[in-house]
Amino acid sequence: MPSKSPSVTALFIILAAVFAVTPLTARAVQAQKPDALLGTWDVKMEEGGREFVFEFSLKDGKLAGKFTGSSGTSDMANLTFENNTVKFSVTVGGDMVIDFSAIVAEDKLTGTLSLQYGEASITGAKRK
Repeated sequence: MPSKSPSVTALFIILAAVFAVTPLTARAVQAQKPDALLGTWDVKMEEGGREFVFEFSLKDGKLAGKFTGSSGTSDMANLTFENNTVKFSVTVGGDMVIDFSAIVAEDKLTGTLSLQYGEASITGAKRK
């Protein structure tokens, strides 16, 4: 029986290791707990000075959120929190969709809001 070359054996070992670790990595991303996010956040648009309030909570074990701005309060849609990045959308004024994305670190967030007219930077702090 012919012997396998060292490069084929090494490739097989590397592939086996990748496939063994991949499910663990996927579970780690899905399992990120939203503890750093939960609570009330005061958020400000850097240009224009508009202010918002983000409220994050757990409902039936799932992450939920409310957005409050000058046009009222809306439930957050498509809310995710992975790799310390929160993303969600809100609909205001009946039909205007605003998409938010921000990185959360040490009770602060920095990110952007996007709507049909363009993007703007946002910053925020978690209420104590």
